[in-house]
Amino acid sequence: MTAKFFKFTSATLSLAIALSFGAAIFVASQPAAFAQDKGEKKEKVNKAEEAAYKLVLAAQGGDPSAEIPVGEDFITKFPMSKYVGGVYGMLTTAYYTTGNTDKMFAAGAKALELNPDNVDVLALLAMAIPRRMKPNQPDFADQIKKAEVYARHAIEIMPALPKPATVDDATFEKAKNDKLALCHSGLGLIDLNVKKNYDEARTELTLAVQLASNPDMVDYYLLGTADAQGSYMNGAIAAYDKCAQSGPLEAQCKSREEAVKKDAASGTKLSRD
Repeated sequence: MTAKFFKFTSATLSLAIALSFGAAIFVASQPAAFAQDKGEKKEKVNKAEEAAYKLVLAAQGGDPSAEIPVGEDFITKFPMSKYVGGVYGMLTTAYYTTGNTDKMFAAGAKALELNPDNVDVLALLAMAIPRRMKPNQPDFADQIKKAEVYARHAIEIMPALPKPATVDDATFEKAKNDKLALCHSGLGLIDLNVKKNYDEARTELTLAVQLASNPDMVDYYLLGTADAQGSYMNGAIAAYDKCAQSGPLEAQCKSREEAVKKDAASGTKLSRD
């Protein structure tokens, strides 16, 4: 029983909302991405650039299909803008939620080239790469290594992120935890499907569903699979039951939950929990 590599147009609506919400907060906490540092020499204001950037900010957090043309138009017109790194970050999320994998990877790479500490992009790619890449793709191994690096770097720098003055402590902590959940989700899927290390997968995926303010049902599916593979039958039943409540894998989770219950009842597999 192994987990498939996922290629959804959007994993879930709740995940898309969480990505956009968190990005809006972390843009404010990372001035290098979207604004000029206060210590730098003041530049002459380009009114057209500033007006275009206001359109980008207004679009952020709304319909991803509306964010894309605004962001792309800004980059085309102002490729050397101090705001470009952040715009690429916004586009990375928008491309993900609209299912454009190639553009997501390209925008994410540009965003990290301009700001290697962009936690929005690090966390998103850490989760998305293992779900979108397939083992038969020629760059699969390299991309999986990148996903691991992104996840661990985001986890490393997250505690030191400065809180924007306009955001309260609880909201900021929630946003950080949602980003961490994405990182642990990606690491868990790598452990599960690539490394076949089911105990490590259980640990990472448990963190993913515990940290997320609105857990992704895909993570519960993956956790159930890791539990089942590791012979944690009770854990598998509980995780599959969670993801059977709603989401794109509802039918699969119900089927797998029944299969695990059958194995447990018949003694086909002895449970470690």
